[in-house]
Amino acid sequence: MRVFVLFMLLIIIAAFAAFVSLNHGIIIESVSLGFTIIHDITLNMLIVWTFAIGVFWALLIFSIQEIRLRLRISRMRQSMRELQRELDQLRIIPLSDNGIGDKEGK
Repeated sequence: MRVFVLFMLLIIIAAFAAFVSLNHGIIIESVSLGFTIIHDITLNMLIVWTFAIGVFWALLIFSIQEIRLRLRISRMRQSMRELQRELDQLRIIPLSDNGIGDKEGK
């Protein structure tokens, strides 16, 4: 598995290097981000910044999801402990208290 991951990483690095070398010197006149306009940016920098923003956005979303899942797991564990306590209490109740013991004796 480790060899496969290293091989994939090598392919990604090679593809990135090929992209950078093939698109060297291409300048984009302006890029609108909605709240600002960036003038005279190279295509390579635009791709790198786009990738970085995407990684940051994905980390933010996955972190929020992870926190929600951990909180849900915590609530479920607490509920499970309460149900286990209730079950343990039900197990120690004597049978004679609910009338079952009287019927067996007759």
